[in-house]
This record gives sequence, C-alpha cells and structure tokens, in this order.
Amino acid sequence: MSTDKEIRVSPGICEIVEQILDLLARYLSSYIHVLNKFISHLRRVATLRFERTTLIKFVKKLRFYNDCVLNYNASDFINEGKDESGSNADPLDKVILPVASMFVKCVETFDLLNYYLTQSLQKEIISKTLNEDLTLTTESILAIDDSYNHFVKFSQWMIESLRIGSNLLDLEVVQFVIKCADEDGTNTGETDNIFLQEIVPVNSEEEFYSLAAAWHSILDGKLNNMDQEFDVVATKWHDKFGKLKN
Repeated sequence: MSTDKEIRVSPGICEIVEQILDLLARYLSSYIHVLNKFISHLRRVATLRFERTTLIKFVKKLRFYNDCVLNYNASDFINEGKDESGSNADPLDKVILPVASMFVKCVETFDLLNYYLTQSLQKEIISKTLNEDLTLTTESILAIDDSYNHFVKFSQWMIESLRIGSNLLDLEVVQFVIKCADEDGTNTGETDNIFLQEIVPVNSEEEFYSLAAAWHSILDGKLNNMDQEFDVVATKWHDKFGKLKN
C-alpha cells in the first residue's frame, strides 16, 4: 500500500472487520440453510438426482468457507504487532489482505452457484418435472443478484481503497464489465453499473472505519432482504411440494 501516511490498525477497525466477517458468515449460512431445504425436497424427485448431487457439492464448499471464517480471529491477528502500549500496530493492508482474499474466494464461488441455481437449474426443473413447485420466485432471484453484486463491490472496495490490488485478487465479473465498457466506450462517470463506480483510496484509519461501517449497514440490509425472500420461497416449496406423501 503506497500512501503518504501508512494506515495502521485501530481498535475500531478491529471491531468493524470482525463485524464484516460476521456478515460473510451470515451470507454463507443463509445459502447453506435454504439449499439444505431444497436438497431435502429434491430427494423425492428421481429425475433430479444429478442436480441434487451438484447442490450437495456446493453446500460442502460453503460449509468449508463458513468454518474458515468462523475460526478466523481477526483480533488476535490485529494485535500481533502491538506492544503493551498499543503502539507499533500492523499496517492495515496486512490485516485486510487475508479478509479480502476470503471475500474474493467466496464471491467467485457464489458467481458459479448463482448461475447454476437461478438459471440452468430452473430450466432443468421445468423440463424434468413439468411444474414450478420447486422453482425460485422472481423476487428471490432478484435478491440473490442484488446481494451478490454488493458483496462483489465491497470486496473490490476493500482491495482498491487500500491500494492492495493484484491480478491474483481480480474478480472475474468486475474485469469482464470493465472490458466491455472499454470496448463500448462507456463513460464510467455516467453509468449506473455498480462495478464501474469509482473507488477512491482512503487516507486515514478514521476514513476507512467510517466507510467500512457504511458498507456494513448496506450489506446487512441486502442480507435481510435476501433472507426474507429465502423464507418466502422455502414456504412455497413446503406448501406446494413438501406436504406430499412419500
């Protein structure tokens, strides 16, 4: 990170980093919960055996990520560089880098899962069952996409706001949108595409904390909406399919 004043870890940043990691764990848990319900219903549909197996593989991956996040203690890592007076704190980018790397790993997996879940699987369900009992609602698909887009943008913000960018941290969906915008001559200052919105580097601990707290509020709201839609679609599955006798 190349700034005039190297940004260091503060107790407030330590707290907000752990709160943000809690959001990532909640994001993963929400999918695990609803997919487990979905998988349970799919057990009754012999023609969807392959699709069920694929979802089980995704759930195992999400559980692994969730365990990694829950077992990661940001406070211990942040305090490693401090002496008893609290001085000599680690540079902030040293702390954020593993967190950002985990976010990138998770959102890239969600990119694949969301496409499978909201696109190809929906078509397979209609094709093989000839009904919509196990499909997602339009509202739930919109909530899935909206949450995903904002988690991607937050991951991008963590990396670019601290100037710790690397091609190993590039997000495919962001790079694709940027490539298309360059080819089309899109004015990034006038577009509504969230992935093209400029990210300004932060210059202080206070600025990073303030913006991270604002992002926390945004992501929390997106997860609340997605969880509500997941509850609606799970109820739909149960009412239209789950009550059938074996």
